[in-house]
Amino acid sequence: MIFQFKQFAVKQQDSAMKIGTDSVLLGCYCKVHNTKYILDIGTGTGLLALMLAQKSEALIDAVETDEAAATEAAFNFSQSLWAHRITLYRQRIQEFKAQEKYDIIICNPPYYRHKASMSITDQQRSMARHDKDLPFTDLLHCIQKNLNDTGTAWIILPAKEAGELLEEAVANGLHLQHIIYIHSLEHKTPNRHILVLGKTSASLTEQHMSVYDAQGNPTPEYRQLTNDYYLWKDQDTDKRLKW
Repeated sequence: MIFQFKQFAVKQQDSAMKIGTDSVLLGCYCKVHNTKYILDIGTGTGLLALMLAQKSEALIDAVETDEAAATEAAFNFSQSLWAHRITLYRQRIQEFKAQEKYDIIICNPPYYRHKASMSITDQQRSMARHDKDLPFTDLLHCIQKNLNDTGTAWIILPAKEAGELLEEAVANGLHLQHIIYIHSLEHKTPNRHILVLGKTSASLTEQHMSVYDAQGNPTPEYRQLTNDYYLWKDQDTDKRLKW
């Protein structure tokens, strides 16, 4: 199973979590101007690392604990134009020892609160979706430890979980600097938030974007945002990644 982008392809046959709209939006929005060092926490198939490699000259460290996902990420990196700039670490982020402080940390984290009674039969997918192995407290601690003083951390979450993470961010000395409200449909309540966190307090800025219009077609804003990555065609409704 290959997902083809303009400048790279992502093999995702064995990974628990396939490419989705969340990661694509996060990678598109993430600002990488003059960035030297990037950390991708829970890289999965390597999508975010590849997206940021395409639009930067940064050295990228990608961390992934799941063996199947890490194997596919390694393959995807090796086949890309930027293999020399991406390093894969097959380990838990809690055990990762960074060589540098990062200008950008990016993560599409597992967000369902783990419950002992959770009945997902595919254990690999369960790990990728639930926060047992990467609770928000651990994620925020890793960001605080590895982000440089002027860097930013980019995270995408559903609205409810975004609020929960922000409550914990304060305790970890992190500040919300920017928020992007993602509406799956125009005029609907936003169902995803992209959070931009930093170690310094700044005036909060906000923006909104809608993925689909009332007819279920990609909005011009979404098409423009993803144009450097997607192989758009005329009149292409591109519902491969629809929520």
